[in-house]
Amino acid sequence: MPAVKSGDLVIRRPNDGTDEAGIGTVCLVGDARAVVEWSDGQRTEIPLPAPSDVEVAPVGSLRHRALRDAEALRREFAESPVSVLVTLLGEQGGTASIGELRRWTNELALAGGYDSAWWGNVRRELDTDPRLTKVRGGAQWKLLGLPADRLSQEHMPSLAVATAEHEGVEAVVKTEPHSSSAPESSMASLAAELDGTEERVVDPLEEQPPQDAVLPGDPAKEADDHRTDAREAFEDNLRLLSEERDQYKAALRRQEAAVQELRAERDRLRLWIADLQAECERSTEQADVLRQQVTDASSTLVEANRRAEALVEKVQRREEELRQVRQGGRAVSQSQLRQARMDGLRVLAAVLAEVADHVVHATDMDGSRAADALYRRALTQAAAAIVTDIGVAGEETGFDPVRHRFTTAGSAERVVVERPGFAWQSGTPQEVVLEPALVRVADQ
Repeated sequence: MPAVKSGDLVIRRPNDGTDEAGIGTVCLVGDARAVVEWSDGQRTEIPLPAPSDVEVAPVGSLRHRALRDAEALRREFAESPVSVLVTLLGEQGGTASIGELRRWTNELALAGGYDSAWWGNVRRELDTDPRLTKVRGGAQWKLLGLPADRLSQEHMPSLAVATAEHEGVEAVVKTEPHSSSAPESSMASLAAELDGTEERVVDPLEEQPPQDAVLPGDPAKEADDHRTDAREAFEDNLRLLSEERDQYKAALRRQEAAVQELRAERDRLRLWIADLQAECERSTEQADVLRQQVTDASSTLVEANRRAEALVEKVQRREEELRQVRQGGRAVSQSQLRQARMDGLRVLAAVLAEVADHVVHATDMDGSRAADALYRRALTQAAAAIVTDIGVAGEETGFDPVRHRFTTAGSAERVVVERPGFAWQSGTPQEVVLEPALVRVADQ
């Protein structure tokens, strides 16, 4: 299979019923893969070399033209069928019969309306085409290695003249007698014929003798000389043609190699650019996600800070009310004052528990640090009211039914603190638990 290039057409045949047939164009070519854009606009990759269920139509081939501009190819076939058939013969391996050519043209939708008489005329033209030769008893044509239309035009006249001279001399030798008793008129006619032939064979760069200096001689010797000159001229022309052909092929190979290198470099650059674009798009998406997370964390932190300030302000109002009650000399029992203080402290403990819960469940680093700072500041203020925390998140300790509460129903001797609790040191030996710590069963 020829190497896949950008611009080639790819025909995908159904494999096991899961894939649909389609036609695509090769956009990018890498070392082991090629990017194909299908007729519906989707792009997929195929491995290289192409798998068996994929047919590749190279740019410029008859298959490519039949898929891209079938009408133009049909017009060309109608105007010059032999030229199209010779090209088709070269693309299909160089050897074919008339039946194979007809089948290939039917596959390309070129020969649907031509009868047997028309094909008979085309067959006779193929028999006389100088680019083809008959093989296998005349049943097939074979494309020659050096087509006749690529012969150098500047050497064709001299080649034809040399061939004609060779044939003319052989005819003279066959028709004229070699005996010395031949009539004088026959000798003169042969001399005149040889004179004219010699003028055509002589190299134009060499100085020719005047016409009156050429005397008739032995006919057989003259014919041998002319045959030798014609053969040498013929061989020289063939040698020149071979050298020019080799030079042309070498130059063409160098140009094709340079073009292939440029195309490969272009395809590598396209793949590199595509990878950079994909990486840039992924980076942009990640940046958008991070920005959204920062925005959400900032909003949550602002809301938590606002609620904490409101609760602290409420606690301060309660403490101010307590001071006013004391200063006004109201007869409030110690138990009532203690209950009022405990109510205020429970509110503060609820605030601290909510902030601690936000610290534990923060989703990003920036939000966690900000919430932790807020929690430490509120804990410092609570310490002034003799409120202390019960446990630290993640700490393993023994279960205390007064200070601990399970997040779900359960019982265990060792537990892990999931959210700290808070207690008030009232100045008596027994502390007052304002908010028990939430715990779970420790892993064994």
